Amino acid sequence: MADINRCYEILEIEPGASLEEIKHAYRDLAFVWHPDRFAHNDRLQQKAQQRLIEINQAYQQLLLFLSQPEPKSIDQQTPQQPPPPAEKPPEKPLRRRSGKSAGRVGSQRTQTTQKAASKKTQTQNKPKSQKRLTTQNRQASRGRKPSRRSVAREAWLSPKYPNLTPNRKQEFPTQYSKPRLSQNYSSFPWGPLTIAVASYALTGWILTKSEAPMWMWTLICGADWLWAAILLAEGSATPRVWLAALVLAGAVGGSIAGFQAGGMVTGAVWALVGAGLGAIASSEAESRAVAVVLAVAGVATVVGLMAGTGSGDWVKALVVAVSWGIVGLTCGLVAELAVNSRGPVGLCGAIGLGIGAWAGVLAGAGSGALTQALAIAGSKTVYGAWAAIGIIAGVVARMVAGERSIAIGGLYTFILLVATSGFGLWLGNWLVGRSHLFN
Repeated sequence: MADINRCYEILEIEPGASLEEIKHAYRDLAFVWHPDRFAHNDRLQQKAQQRLIEINQAYQQLLLFLSQPEPKSIDQQTPQQPPPPAEKPPEKPLRRRSGKSAGRVGSQRTQTTQKAASKKTQTQNKPKSQKRLTTQNRQASRGRKPSRRSVAREAWLSPKYPNLTPNRKQEFPTQYSKPRLSQNYSSFPWGPLTIAVASYALTGWILTKSEAPMWMWTLICGADWLWAAILLAEGSATPRVWLAALVLAGAVGGSIAGFQAGGMVTGAVWALVGAGLGAIASSEAESRAVAVVLAVAGVATVVGLMAGTGSGDWVKALVVAVSWGIVGLTCGLVAELAVNSRGPVGLCGAIGLGIGAWAGVLAGAGSGALTQALAIAGSKTVYGAWAAIGIIAGVVARMVAGERSIAIGGLYTFILLVATSGFGLWLGNWLVGRSHLFN
């Protein structure tokens, strides 16, 4: 029991915690002590490796401890005595042998009979709940700690391993799931940087062509500098860096597209929508959460477009969307209870909420108001959409380039990423000027 309490201490949770709490604690500690986060410091990386081995061993031991059946009652634990052997018929008298030969043969026969009876008794008394010994159990019975390779093999042989996402597979130090952050790239990331420059050049060309205000340029550059600073402070391309990158990309792209489509009000609404979608794209969100966010994003898109262009009654569209969303949520939950499916709880309700909200906002806005809003926005809607696509594509390409070059040096990566986005925006502006000269 002392070893189990020690496992709880290593995972930093209270004894008696549930299986879900143990899994959450293991994921958090595996992420904090991942050796790839300390690639710039050999001493800290070695310490993190030792710490991660302890965390894996404690996690596996707790899983093994919780998987064991509860102790049965005393009556069930008492093994049933084997029935007494039936009386054998009297054997025929054997021919007389010499004393030496008879003693030798008789002793062998007696030993063989005793071994067979002992083995049969042990087999009958063996409890049915005893499990097959794994590599980890054999090493534990011999007084040795399970090696990292055996722990990894037990994790890989788990039936849940093929269903894990790539981010979850990195938590298991197996030879079949190598962490992406530990790869050593020998060549300069020309491909991602080329895509990033082309994407930002497209955005710069659109902003110059549509005579966008200066705050849009400032917003793009500020977001790029902020994300590069986050990557430099983190020291590696962790999930938090990806979250910051996609949230910033969605917010900036949504604000520009919304402003081009319907002014400041639409830009602010679409910025929130883009930030939420970016957060979903960078995390392992559950399906019901995705359905709810998509429902809210659809309503906010239509209502923000109508409010920004001044076409139709956007308040009516919002009220009808909320009402229909509640009806769809109720119908979805009722259907889920009636079917009694084994899927995620609340998924049918979230899908019903999305369908109802979309149908409500379209019905409340009306086809005439939407047509008028799109006519007022005109070609600026297309410009804004392409500018948002260019920003998001450029951010993702810069993220890949930064992930490959961060091991070389943090400051070097910061300068490289900032120069990439700045050069792409300048190139787009320069292309617009050159096209005027040719015309």
